[in-house]
Parts: sequence; C-alpha cells; structure tokens
Amino acid sequence: MPRFEEIIKRAEGLGLPIAHNEFTDTKKNPAPDPPFLCWLSDERTSGPDNKIKIRTVDGALELYTDRRDDPELEKRIEEEVFFDTEYEKQQGLIRSENMVQTAYMFSVVEKIRREIKNNE
Repeated sequence: MPRFEEIIKRAEGLGLPIAHNEFTDTKKNPAPDPPFLCWLSDERTSGPDNKIKIRTVDGALELYTDRRDDPELEKRIEEEVFFDTEYEKQQGLIRSENMVQTAYMFSVVEKIRREIKNNE
C-alpha cells in the first residue's frame, strides 16, 4: 500500500490544477476553470508502545468537472492514482456552480518505527 503522500504525487502527475482543501481566488491568482482536483485529509496516530506508531490517514481526492461527469478522466484517476489502493467513489451535482464533483475516499495505514535513543 502506498503512503498518502505518494497518492497525492500521483494525482499531481495527472497535469490538472490541484490544491489542498480549496483554491483561493485572488486577482493575481484566480481559481482555475474545471477540470481541477482538490485533496483533503484527516490524520490520527496511535501506538501502545514507544517503538511503533500507527498512522492512519483518511483522504479524499475530489475531481470537479464542468456541467457533467468525465468518464475518461475518471478512468485515468482510477488507473494512474488508485491502481493499488482501495477507494470509495461518490458523485454529485453542484447546481449552484454548474459542476459535477466526483470524490474518491480512501484510507492509508502506515507503521512508523520510532528510533529509540540509548537513554530510553
């Protein structure tokens, strides 16, 4: 299973505009026209001892397209970004923006080894 950061790098490799959470629309840097991607994440760590921690990242990669879905672009995301990762896919119309959102929700679980210092 890939690390969360690797999945985001794959999404960046698609060549679409991409932002964490949302694009900030300013005069100098206007928000892009669709299609574009946004990614979100929640992270938690746990571990019963000082040697190994478990990092769980629940992520979402959201594709925004103009007026209707884009099956070819969705296929690229599924084959190039999530080819080795389980995901749940949901799609909805955003009427006020005249866009379609296709969201891919996924979770990544990693073991993180903690280096023990001699005095611990």
